[in-house]
Amino acid sequence: MLDTRFPRLRGDIGNPESFPFPVVYRRVEAATAGTVVVAGELEPAVADAILGAAQALEREGVNLIATSCGFLGGLQARLQQTLSVPVIASALTLLPFLRALHGPGRPIGVLTFDSRRLSPHHFGPGQDADVIVEGIEGGDTLYKVIAGDLPELDPAAAEADAVAAAKRLVARHPAMRAVVLECTNLSPYRAAIAEAVGRPVYDLNQAILWHAGALDAEASV
Repeated sequence: MLDTRFPRLRGDIGNPESFPFPVVYRRVEAATAGTVVVAGELEPAVADAILGAAQALEREGVNLIATSCGFLGGLQARLQQTLSVPVIASALTLLPFLRALHGPGRPIGVLTFDSRRLSPHHFGPGQDADVIVEGIEGGDTLYKVIAGDLPELDPAAAEADAVAAAKRLVARHPAMRAVVLECTNLSPYRAAIAEAVGRPVYDLNQAILWHAGALDAEASV
């Protein structure tokens, strides 16, 4: 978890009520919106602190590790090399699956916290010319609350920001097949986004739930 105080609504990965099973959190003091939402590599001290927190969670016996920010997708390979349990650093890791699902040449949208800073570094192998990015940085509420780490949030205004960004994304590319939410703080509005744009919307929570479902299926065999 990034070290933040802004509200984590149900659906946000930082709210334990978002999941139907126990979740263990490890807050990383060095990791804030300011130190993590960057275009390139993290400062070594920040990356090392995140890796240390992940190792601590592994020692506690968790069976999957995820982060609370899609901008940590650049750490996916390093986390995999460091840990022996599965890890999902970002919803952006879903892009190769979605490309296989929909095929080449068909646009897939990414809704991000800050499109000015999201770069190929965060995507790994998932980015191609048909991945289209739109940010919420122009909104009135949600971006300002997260960037400023403010203690209060108007959920309706935040949802409006998220939906408006998604509509801009689809308006730019009407042939878009699906939308991925890079920002985990957009997940509380996933249903509203899907209804507004008429496309399937994917997030990190779904990837976590897929893994949990696979574990349950394995245990029942």
